[in-house]
Amino acid sequence: MAEYPLWHHRAHLPVPSPLTPPPPPTHTANKLPSISGAVAPIVDLNYFISGQAYHLAAPATQHPSTVALAYQLANLYGLLFLVGVGVLHSTSEPRVARNYLIACAIADVGHLYATYVAMGWEAYMDVGAWNALAWGNIGFTAFLLLNRLVYFSGAFGEARVVKAGGKME
Repeated sequence: MAEYPLWHHRAHLPVPSPLTPPPPPTHTANKLPSISGAVAPIVDLNYFISGQAYHLAAPATQHPSTVALAYQLANLYGLLFLVGVGVLHSTSEPRVARNYLIACAIADVGHLYATYVAMGWEAYMDVGAWNALAWGNIGFTAFLLLNRLVYFSGAFGEARVVKAGGKME
């Protein structure tokens, strides 16, 4: 059985296959949208706000509450990044990581729904017209959710803790 790191050098995920598939991307890929979501409003606030509903004309100026909400959202993305790093890189308990991933999967569904409500059915389903934010909000979030569901199904094997000396528990 091949072993792949799940979230830390002390925890490994056995994969029953002679092939060498990559480890599940649930922890590494989780950090990408979090950190980019935290930085995006700082880099280009107007694009971050208007890009959420790219199919509508952007207003000439942003309302102060819209700006506040964008920066608050960026702060939450930053928090998600820090919690992910803190939880997944400091625990040796598969149950802790699993609970974190369950919370992320629930949040994925909420994120997909919130994006759908903001964009509407036509724009949500018009994949060819998506901008970078739509790909992040829908495409990448759906990718993460799918990987979490596959992980929960046990397709990657059972998560185990590797104790000092390399023995599996």
